[in-house]
Amino acid sequence: MGETGGNDEDGKNSANMLRNTPSNIRRLADEIQQCEGRQKYLAQTKSPSDGGDVRWYFRKVAMEKNEVAANVPRAETVEKSDYFRFGMRDSLAIEASFLQQEDELLSIWWKELAECSEGPKGSPASVSKSDPLLQPFSLETSRSTKPDDEDRVGVPVKGGLYEVDLVKRHCFPVYWDGDNRRVLRGHWFARKGGLDWLPIREDVSEQLEFAYRGRIWRRRTFQPSGLFAARVDMQGSSPGLHALFTGEDDTWEAWLNVDASGFSSIVKLGGIGIKLRRGYAPSRSPKPTQDELRQQKEEDMDDYCSQVPVGHVVFMVHGIGQRLEKANLVDDVGIFRHVTSSLAEQHLTPYQRGTQRVLYIPCQWRKNLKLSGESAVEKCTLPGVRGLRVTLSATVHDVLYYMSPIYCQDIIDSVSIQLNKLYLKFIKRNPGYDGKVSLYGHSLGSVLSYDILCHQETLTSPFPMEWIYKDQIKYESCTPTDMKSSSSCHVSSNSGGQDFNTIISSAKKDITRVQSESSLPEMRVEESNLLEARNHKKHGSLPLIEHVAVGSDHGEEALASGSNRIDEENCHSDENNTIKSLREEIDILNARIKELEKVSKGSSSCKNDTLKSYTPLIKYTKLEFEVDTFYAVGSPLGVFLALRNVRIGIGQGKDYWNNENVHEEMPSCRQMFNIFHPFDPVAYRVEPLVCKDYVNSRPVIIPYHKGGKRLHIGFQEFVEDVASSSQVVMDRMSSVKGKVLALCQVKDGDVVGGTSMESPEEPEVVERSYGSIMMEKLTGSEDGRIDHVLQDKTFQHQYISAVGAHTNYWRDLDTALFILKHLYRDIPEEPEAPDGDTKNEVKQGTGEYWHGWYNNNEEGTDDDLPLTFSNTKFVKKFTRRAKSFIGP
Repeated sequence: MGETGGNDEDGKNSANMLRNTPSNIRRLADEIQQCEGRQKYLAQTKSPSDGGDVRWYFRKVAMEKNEVAANVPRAETVEKSDYFRFGMRDSLAIEASFLQQEDELLSIWWKELAECSEGPKGSPASVSKSDPLLQPFSLETSRSTKPDDEDRVGVPVKGGLYEVDLVKRHCFPVYWDGDNRRVLRGHWFARKGGLDWLPIREDVSEQLEFAYRGRIWRRRTFQPSGLFAARVDMQGSSPGLHALFTGEDDTWEAWLNVDASGFSSIVKLGGIGIKLRRGYAPSRSPKPTQDELRQQKEEDMDDYCSQVPVGHVVFMVHGIGQRLEKANLVDDVGIFRHVTSSLAEQHLTPYQRGTQRVLYIPCQWRKNLKLSGESAVEKCTLPGVRGLRVTLSATVHDVLYYMSPIYCQDIIDSVSIQLNKLYLKFIKRNPGYDGKVSLYGHSLGSVLSYDILCHQETLTSPFPMEWIYKDQIKYESCTPTDMKSSSSCHVSSNSGGQDFNTIISSAKKDITRVQSESSLPEMRVEESNLLEARNHKKHGSLPLIEHVAVGSDHGEEALASGSNRIDEENCHSDENNTIKSLREEIDILNARIKELEKVSKGSSSCKNDTLKSYTPLIKYTKLEFEVDTFYAVGSPLGVFLALRNVRIGIGQGKDYWNNENVHEEMPSCRQMFNIFHPFDPVAYRVEPLVCKDYVNSRPVIIPYHKGGKRLHIGFQEFVEDVASSSQVVMDRMSSVKGKVLALCQVKDGDVVGGTSMESPEEPEVVERSYGSIMMEKLTGSEDGRIDHVLQDKTFQHQYISAVGAHTNYWRDLDTALFILKHLYRDIPEEPEAPDGDTKNEVKQGTGEYWHGWYNNNEEGTDDDLPLTFSNTKFVKKFTRRAKSFIGP
């Protein structure tokens, strides 16, 4: 939001100051102190009740659709649990924008309050849309007058996920459709019996501020209550509400009170009022509550986000179930965001956290997608067990819709368009971004993301199950007449999906070819005359003689030589039969042309219906960004690829898979992970579809977030490793036994098998398989893996775990830690020291890093140690002893 007044230079500086960059946010504290408008809000007296710290708040409960800010809150002060503070740096950013356009904003706010006050009693207050001052600032106008201004509608807060519209006093989400929340400027505060100072509504604060600047307490008089104070009646508030100022010169105190005849929601009848102060003051509670601790933690997190730049963006694509009433992807991503933030404090170094932060953005592709088949399914749904049917319709039906050739295109378009829309929003608010972008696909969302990534070069692909409908295409391309003759259907089957013009032109070419083959130059005229004469003779008509006479200038000679021609006809009977068959074929083709021409006009509508009911080609949208890593979480991708007879590769693995009909595709990403719970009924493995060598290989176990492995997992691996090591020892003993027998049978220097026993054996070069090369291409390393499995809990039954396994990934600590560490894999734990003295360098520079909001000194106590099982050292020791016993 740009400055509405002032010269161009001031407007340019205002826009630059609001750019969402860490360097500009760090300068906000200094620049706001130097702002001319800020000076009048600083403390001008020495009273303990005077201060200059302004804080901004946002309402916990969302506003109604047509509700205006002037009607919220209803009371002059807010309740403690109704509003939350913005972080210190977010408040500085909002206050800086407010001071740049203070006069315009206050005028708009007062007009809005006047509109609400003038409305009839009992009717909902509304704001006139015709008043230009009550409309948000036009971005088009600002762009035309100030091309350097950013295209934004608010001040970025809370890590850039939300923005504040100061005109409407709304806080709204940037990357998803959400409710507006009322923002409140806290400049004057009241204490209602407790220890916390709560902000007062803006209209009351402005009246108190006006009285303060006029030092109203110097004009104090005796009040009816006997108090020697100056009274200020509050306009536009509860009847009888007033403020009382007392004090001398630079010392003053103030209370908010109400007349005995009046009523206020903040002052009880017969009370002495509530204490007021100017400027924010922190809570003095000796023991903060859980809500206060949570709010402080949230503020520290917001301050951290305002200082550290975004280095990695992760778009999180949901799967099935978003049409359920209680399903909310925004809440799920919010939980995942908080979990990763907590784990970052424990498992990342201050240098890593201070170098970059990760922005998780939800991709809601199903929320606004309306499919025509949903209404038909609703009409067919049985009334019995209604709740269960609704649940299945909101979950499983999304998979069926995607497998349908009618709705597959709509779903792909919805995901692609939403991803590009979110990315462009991010780029507009973070110009010059050069970080990475990754995709997180959960459940069906992983299949959608995979299909989009696999078609970023071709942008088109046949429908994955097109082979099912091939017979249907041939059937629909035939006309009812064609179905009666095999030849017609033969033509139709060859033509496939060609239109009628192509078929007609092809038939005409066939007629021309047949006519050229059937032409005989020396007897063409005579043969045609004879055939026509025979036809007339057969029907007993006279035109035989007339035709012969007209056809020849010498009719008598023609009759005399008739017998000779008959003999000649007998000699060429075979040729006549050929001509007859060819002409019959010409007649058939002519009839075919006429039939096609008759149905060509009516077939266009039928053809359009066919295209609507079947989409043989899926078109994909090019993404505006390159994907670094693709995380498939709880993914059924494996079963989808298996049903499609698809393998992950570059199209050269038919010999490797021993299948000529196999289809290969490769996602356009640098790395891919498949994360799943062992008891998730929806998840499947992917590695067997990349490399045959991994069919019997165990997936990689994701580490426990508290370190090591759970007890039963560690014991199971220990047993398997011991068995594997024992097999290695037995194989080594068999090899040594064979060598000893070979040495006993031959003498030194003898040749065995044409090779000297004294010559060193050349190591065999093992040729890598096609599948292993594809694994390296997908993982980025030769020994990389795709499938990663979570550890199930020690004392929990498999079927009990399966109930919530598919939906628990958003809050699972092991999943969050695994992804978090991978996102920070390229950032060293400590800065590189040129002279090699890394420890001293880190020790001196630690103060500049972000330390966060957790006490890491408590980490590693004996009480926090997990119940884990470590067997690596024992197995290595066992193997080493066995090898020393056997010998080299």
